Amino acid sequence: MNWFFLAISAAFCWAIGGVLVKRGFSSVPPLWNNIINNALSIVIYIPAALLLSQGKYNLDISTAPLIAGASLLYQVFYYAISRGQISLTGTIVAGYPVFTILLAHLFIGERLLPLQYGGITLILAGGILIALPRGEPGKPDGPEPSLSSGMIRDRKLVWLLWGIFGAVSLGTGDFLAKLSIDRAGIFNYMVTIVLVSNIYSVLNYLIDRENRPFPGASVGRIFPTLSGLILNLIGFVFFLLAFRTGKVSLVAPVSSVYPALTALLAVRFLKERVTTLQGGGIALIVSGLILVGLS
Repeated sequence: MNWFFLAISAAFCWAIGGVLVKRGFSSVPPLWNNIINNALSIVIYIPAALLLSQGKYNLDISTAPLIAGASLLYQVFYYAISRGQISLTGTIVAGYPVFTILLAHLFIGERLLPLQYGGITLILAGGILIALPRGEPGKPDGPEPSLSSGMIRDRKLVWLLWGIFGAVSLGTGDFLAKLSIDRAGIFNYMVTIVLVSNIYSVLNYLIDRENRPFPGASVGRIFPTLSGLILNLIGFVFFLLAFRTGKVSLVAPVSSVYPALTALLAVRFLKERVTTLQGGGIALIVSGLILVGLS
């Protein structure tokens, strides 16, 4: 299957999943998003690994730290997008492919055609335009979700610091994931990251004391979070398949168009409005996709 189709499929899953997780943030804090997500990975990643590969588990000890590092960095995501205004923090987090591309350029010598660099530039620029707030800078688009007492909110520059931290973490995690898959194969990677991520769930629980109590919410309120997390995991399977057949410098930016798709879904299902600026961002992303895909 073509890497471009797989990367776009991942973006669709992440867009729908992101909208659902956003609706559930008021009931489920990042700690429990991580714990539930890592537990669900057992029933999604292991069967997917068995279907996608016939290989036996035989992990090279030198690859284990790369997978452990990638898994640890991915734990940052839900914490990053929960801080401050999602429109502002999401803008910065969506720039994570820049760090993936930089690392791929420096350490594994991936080089792209000038047209592809142009397409990536358009994709990233479009993502920034879409995520920009509609109102005055620094003011939320609407009511913020009710977050637990342990979360930082509405402090000067906190959203920016968390956004940069999230972008660096995800970008570096994607790079380590690509190296791991190239060295160990997708089967060994998926089995190992399931084991490691659930170990991190225990550590996360021990560290994040303030959010330890399980969310006291009805099944109906938790359902959006569960659905969103499942879609995010399925999207990650598509993402890994794209890594297996495409360059990391192309897969990461194409899959990062999910903010554009999220904006479209938010208009339809969350009754949000798309401004002229955001519409321009969508157009930039589509143009960038065409450039990257045709190249």
